[in-house]
Formats: sequence, structure tokens, C-alpha cells
Amino acid sequence: MSAAATTLPPLDLLSDVPTPALVVDMAKARANHRRAVASLGPGQRLRPHFKAHKCTALARMQLSEGADTICCQTTWEAVVLAGSGIRDIMVTNQVVDRAALDELAEAAKSAAVSALVDAPVQVAMLEETARRAGVRFGVLVEIDVGMKRCGVSVDSDALLELADAIAASDLLTFAGLQSYDGHNAGIADPARRKPAAMEALAKTRHAAERLRAHGVAVPMVAGCATAHLPFIGEMDAWTDIQAGSYLVMDQLYGAFPDLAYPPALFGLATVIHRSPERIVLDIGLKHIGVDNGHPAWVGETAAPLRFSDEHTTIAVAPESDIAVGDRTFLLPRHIDPTINLHPTLWLIDEDGVTPAPVDGRMGARGGA
Repeated sequence: MSAAATTLPPLDLLSDVPTPALVVDMAKARANHRRAVASLGPGQRLRPHFKAHKCTALARMQLSEGADTICCQTTWEAVVLAGSGIRDIMVTNQVVDRAALDELAEAAKSAAVSALVDAPVQVAMLEETARRAGVRFGVLVEIDVGMKRCGVSVDSDALLELADAIAASDLLTFAGLQSYDGHNAGIADPARRKPAAMEALAKTRHAAERLRAHGVAVPMVAGCATAHLPFIGEMDAWTDIQAGSYLVMDQLYGAFPDLAYPPALFGLATVIHRSPERIVLDIGLKHIGVDNGHPAWVGETAAPLRFSDEHTTIAVAPESDIAVGDRTFLLPRHIDPTINLHPTLWLIDEDGVTPAPVDGRMGARGGA
């Protein structure tokens, strides 16, 4: 969806919100969430990815409306989720750092916590941590279905050996497979994305079949992303769908023609300078991610934007009536790094505007 076609939050409701700020239209977010849940196939459940928004207020909304589990990317996110009362948490990562292992154990004291492995040393680390902390962990073996990041080959002996090592532990439980084809999630053209995802599906099914033939039950296969939602029911090897961006969306996914999820996240800024040919906003690189391209300005979608740490400079026509003190919106290109730059999200609902902490951001560590 283009910036020009986007329905914007009413600025009069945001007069008391300090800029720069990130605003969430909760009606749109709820509608996006319900649409994602409705897209699931038999035997599938939505396990929303907390890393997208890092906000427990949004996570609780997701869990109250059709999702009963959640996943996250970091151990400090897991600690925050457990502390907020969420009782089933998957960390979609290998956990190796000693402090991170301690955080994983802290979360496991009040929640069922699982993490990923792709090497025997990680199994040993999880077992030693569980024994020292008096907790248990679920463990998934991550397979590489083409992304070439983490994971073992679907045809490797390591797949079976890791499952056996987990099953042999009295403190670890084999929870299933993690199969994330993130290399396909960035393909905008559905005619190319779906066949590529189906290749990952075949590899994932093959890995699960090898484990079952080895005598290992596979209770869960986790993975996929927002980009898979248009055909997620056909991705029947996966049980737990780890979509995240769908909730508030961004301009990156907004360019995908088959993703009918309108943006619900808006960067709110104030005009602090006006010249005949430009305006300057009080939002910059410290407030909005540019790793996947520039955000879009809702005023004139083709206007070139120039960013510095605390400013965005936008070319405007001399006859434009935008003035110092006016407020306007930018649409983020990539929500995850953008939200991570903010301590607060401002949630617009029928009851007004409510600040919600982005409490899943990494806080001070090491006693600082």
C-alpha cells in the first residue's frame, strides 16, 4: 500500500504526544492480527514474533485474540515476556553467551521456555545451565533450508544425533524443528516467492520424516514469516507460524501485492523549519530505521528525503502550505529496527491515546 493511499491517524488526538514518536493504530493492528489468524491451515497456530514490536502490551493483545503462544529472538526478550505473565516462550536462536544462558534460565523459572541448537556444544550448555538453575528447557534443532545462516543440513547425521542427545538428557525435551526460510521472505513477487517457499517446505518435510523414521516424534515444526501468510495453509509441514511484521506492517512488506495488511505504525514528527523549497522534521536516523531504505513521507510521496541524526529534510513545493509547528507522519520502511529505537509506543484506540513501553528492548546489563 502506498503512502498516498494510507488512512492516517487523526492528528487532533495526538496533540499531547511528544515528538518524535511512534504511533500505533490499534484498530488496524487488531484487524491485521485477526486476518493472520484466519489465514492458518489445519494443525497450525500463530506464534507471533515479539522481536517485531518488543511491546508486551501488543503481545498481550495478540494472545487475547487467537494466539496462545509467542516467540522472541533474544533472552532478554524472554525474561520480559516471562515477567509479564506469558507462560510459553520460544527463543528462536542459539544461546551460547553465559549471561544469555542465565537469562534463559531466569525466564524458565516461570514459563515453559525453548531454544534452538545446531551443534552438540549448545546441547551441553543448555543442559549444564538447566542443572545449575534447577529448570528445564525445550530444545528445537534448527535446520538450514537455504538461508545459509544457522542450522544443520536436512540430510546430515547431525540432525539425528542432536535429536538423540536432547532426548538422552533428563533436563531437556526435544520440542521439534526450527525451519526458517528467511531468504524467501524478501521476495516481493508472489509468483517467485511461493515456489521458493515450497522448496523449503519439501526440505522441511524431509527432515521431519527422517526424524520420525529414526523413531523420534516431532511435536512442532516452527518457522515462516509474514511473507508466507497469503499461502500459509499450504505450508502444512509447519505447525507454529512465526510471523511478526504483519501486526503493524511497514513499507517493505507493504510493497508485496498479495499482503493485504495495511500499515498500523506511523512515525509522528513536528516541522521545525520551513524554507520555500524544504521543510525539516524533528525525526532522524536515531528514530527511524533506514537499513532497508528510506521511509515514505505521507505529504508528497515522491519527495526526496535527506536524513541526519536528529533531522529529516524534505523537499517541498514553494506553494505548499505546511508550516513550522505542523505535525506529519513518516511510514517506516522496516519496523523492527525502527521500534527498537524508541522507548514508547503511543497506542490509539477508541479510548484515546495510551503510552506503552517498548519493554522488550535490551536494557542496562552488568549491574549498570
